[in-house]
Amino acid sequence: MDPRVLRSRFVGTMVGFAVGDALGMPAQFLSREEIRTYYGKPVTTFIRAHAGHASEFLPQGSYTDDTQLMLATAECLVECGRMEPARQADALLSWFVNTIPHRTPMRANELACKHLASGKAWNKSGVFSGGCGAAIRMPPVGLLYFRDADALVRAALDDCLITHTDPHARAASVAVAYLIARLVQSNEHTSPGDQVLEIADRVHSIDADMAALLRWVTQIAHLRPEEALFEIGTSSDALEVVPAATYCFLKHPRQYAEAVLAAVNAGDASDSIAALTGSFVGAFAGWEVIPKEWRDKVEDSEVLVAIAEQLAAIAERQSKNLAATSQ
Repeated sequence: MDPRVLRSRFVGTMVGFAVGDALGMPAQFLSREEIRTYYGKPVTTFIRAHAGHASEFLPQGSYTDDTQLMLATAECLVECGRMEPARQADALLSWFVNTIPHRTPMRANELACKHLASGKAWNKSGVFSGGCGAAIRMPPVGLLYFRDADALVRAALDDCLITHTDPHARAASVAVAYLIARLVQSNEHTSPGDQVLEIADRVHSIDADMAALLRWVTQIAHLRPEEALFEIGTSSDALEVVPAATYCFLKHPRQYAEAVLAAVNAGDASDSIAALTGSFVGAFAGWEVIPKEWRDKVEDSEVLVAIAEQLAAIAERQSKNLAATSQ
């Protein structure tokens, strides 16, 4: 693969995630109708959250805990060159202890970090939750292991176990990482729908419900976002967030703004759904499809690009080593 294309897709994954998160931030917890009530119209760009919102203290263009934890994961992968779950657990605990104030953290992540703080090991700290708080950490895992499916699955499951033990969360984590890995390898002949079906087959043994929902989403991509996202659901449950983001991606696989704003204006877990949607489109179509104004103005844009480039360099080296050992 052309290194320039690979770099664009790695950067697109990371920046696309953060931009989607920041666009969805002011719509989080709101219904589609409440978004129009508070902001006068659907969200179309970065804005501040309304007075009284949990994120009202954040400037426009700011991301939530989703990007904080995604970045913490990416930084650990760059530091270690692989998934080291004990080091990842330390990074999550550092986020929990040192972030003031927290940015709408998910309950399961908080509880798991409290377990870590009490001395529990990384493989004993997770809680039985089917939320999406582990899945949102997975795009960097998919990037680093984009050529090694078996290692990807192990890394995703280890990372997930730190905070979530429910099969729904485990399947969602593998689905996100695996879809990212497949998308960054796409070419002009690639069918996004076929890739989603491949992911469904991959996660079926972990959770048949997640697999069934991913297959179903490929069949309803023709529906309008208002109808499809109502049917899928937009809560923070992994069984809704990952299929909803997958739908938005399939609806507009190369149109970043259209895909992400469809997720944003559905409300509820808009930050998480829009973040994953943005990462999928960025992984498939590259960072160039993200509007320049959003790329430039999202919080920590330069940090996101730098970490993505470091991940790309490590992943390329590992891919070459893997190819050499298989000969």
